[in-house]
Amino acid sequence: MNLLRLFSVFALFLLCLDAKILSYEELKGKPKGLAKDYYINRLINDGNYTKKQILDLSNDVFRKSGLVQKNIDKILPPAQKEDPCNGVGVKNILDANATCQNIRTTIAFSLKLSPQTREQIAQNLAQTHPNKAEILNILNQKNPAKKFADKFLTSHFMALFNASEQDKKEELFSQKFSAEFMDKLYDEKGFSAFLNSLVLERKFDKFRQNFLKITPEKTSQNDAFFLALNAVTLNDEKSAIKFFTRAKDSFERQWQKDNATHWLYLVTRDDEFLTQLSKSKDANIYSLYARDFIKSEPLEVIVPKPNKQKISGFDVSDPFLWQETVLKAKNMTPQQLQEYAKKFYTNESLGAYAYFMQMANGWDEQYFVMPKSVELEDVNIARKSLIFALARQESLFIPAVISTSYALGTMQFMPFLANAIGKKELKIENFDQDDMFKPDIAYRFANHHLNYLEKFLYHPLFIAYAYNGGIGFTKKLITRDDMFKEGRYEPFLSLELVPVTETRNYGKKVLSNYVIYRSLMGSSIKISTLFESLTLPDLTDKFRK
Repeated sequence: MNLLRLFSVFALFLLCLDAKILSYEELKGKPKGLAKDYYINRLINDGNYTKKQILDLSNDVFRKSGLVQKNIDKILPPAQKEDPCNGVGVKNILDANATCQNIRTTIAFSLKLSPQTREQIAQNLAQTHPNKAEILNILNQKNPAKKFADKFLTSHFMALFNASEQDKKEELFSQKFSAEFMDKLYDEKGFSAFLNSLVLERKFDKFRQNFLKITPEKTSQNDAFFLALNAVTLNDEKSAIKFFTRAKDSFERQWQKDNATHWLYLVTRDDEFLTQLSKSKDANIYSLYARDFIKSEPLEVIVPKPNKQKISGFDVSDPFLWQETVLKAKNMTPQQLQEYAKKFYTNESLGAYAYFMQMANGWDEQYFVMPKSVELEDVNIARKSLIFALARQESLFIPAVISTSYALGTMQFMPFLANAIGKKELKIENFDQDDMFKPDIAYRFANHHLNYLEKFLYHPLFIAYAYNGGIGFTKKLITRDDMFKEGRYEPFLSLELVPVTETRNYGKKVLSNYVIYRSLMGSSIKISTLFESLTLPDLTDKFRK
C-alpha cells in the first residue's frame, strides 16, 4: 500500500471518530430544512430525548410528509378526528342513518354490497341524497361503466375502473366509448395517473383503444407523450405521430423534447428527426444516439480543472452549511452567482462550483466534473466512469446533500445500506452513517457496492436501475416477459415503460453521463452499441437465460 493510500485510510478512521448524533440542545438552534429533519430523525432513532423535546422539535419539521414526521407521530400520536360513522361496515350499513349511508357508500365500498342492499340504500337516500341514490342504482345495472359514460360521470367512471376486479374490468370496459366522453375524461382530476398506470401495465387493450379518440390538441407534455406510447403499444402509428408531435411541441425541457423527437424518428424512420436530434445541445441519450449516425458538432460540455485542492473557510461535509449556502444564493443575480461560484473552484468543492455556475446560466450549460480522489486512483476507466455518472445524477458531486428520503452525500447512500456496508462488510471501526458526507468514503462505498451489483448486472443501465431502485426491483423488471426483449421498438419502448418514474428517468440520465465520461477519459463507447446489447441477456445480466 503506497503512502498516499495509507494516509487516506488513516484519515477515514479519524473522520469516523468525529461522528455524533446531535442532541436536542444542538438541534434546537438549527434552521429548518432537510438537514434538520434528518438529524431530528437520527435523534429519534439513535439518541436520547424526552417526549417534551420531540414535541418542541416537531414544530421545526420542514417536510411534514417525510419520514421524520411519521416517527414523531409514533411517539406523539396525532389526535384522531371523531368519526360519527365509526363501526359502520358492509354487514350493518342498512342499520346506519342516512348520513352515514351516504358517507360510507363510495364506489369501492358499494361494490362489496349485494344488489339488494344497494337498492335499499338508494331508496333510503332518494329524498335526502338523490345523487348518491342515482349512483347506487347505476351500479345495479348490467353495465354501469357505459351508464356512467353516457351521463359523463367521469369521476365515478374512473372510480369504478379502479375498484373493479381485473376480470370485471375486462367485462365492463372492453367496449367503445364516445370521443366526446374521452375528452371529458381527460379533464378529470387524476387522469394522468390513471393513464400512466394503464399504459405501463400494457393491459386492457380494448379499453385503451378509446384513448386514441382524445383530441391531441387538448393534451400536453407527459399526457400527450403517454397517449403516444399508448398508441405505439396498440400499433396505431398515425395516432402515435399526432400525440408525439403534440408532446414535442408542448414540452418545455429540452431532453423531453428530444425524447419525443426520437420517438417520431422511430415511428416514421424519417432521418430529418435524427438530424434535429444531432443538433441538440442537451446531453441526453437521444442526442447522443443521433450523433452515432449523423455527423454533427460534438456536444459542448464543461470540464472544470482547478489546481487548488482544498477550499478555505468552508466545510464541504456540513449539511447545514450547504443548506445555508444554497439559500444565500437564491437571491443572487446571474453575475453575482458567477462571482460566488469562484469561491468553490477547488477539487474538494467542484460540485458546488458546477451547481452555482449552472444556476447562473439558467441550467443551460452542462458541467461534467471529474474530482480527484485517492479512492479512485486504481479504478479502471469503465468503473470510474460509472461512479462519476452516478454521482453526477445523485448529487452533482455535492458532498453534504441530503435527499427527501435521507439518502446521504455524494453517492446518496441510504443510512441502512451505509451502515450495512460500513459496519458489516467493510468493518470500519466506529463507522457512522454521517461519514457518507466525506467524498472519499462515499467513493469507496460506491466502488464496493458496484462490486456487488456487477456480480449480477453487466450493463450500466441495469446497474443504474439497481442503484436507484434496488437489485430486487431490477431483477423483477428485466425478467418480465414484456421488457427488454426483441421487438420493433426495443429497447426504447422498455426504457419508457419502467414502472417507477424516478428510476425510469434516472437510468436514462446515468446512461448518458456514462457515455460522456467514457469519452472524456479516452475510452469512448457508442450509446447505440449499449442500446443494442440491452436485449441480449448474455451481455447484460445474470438473471435472464
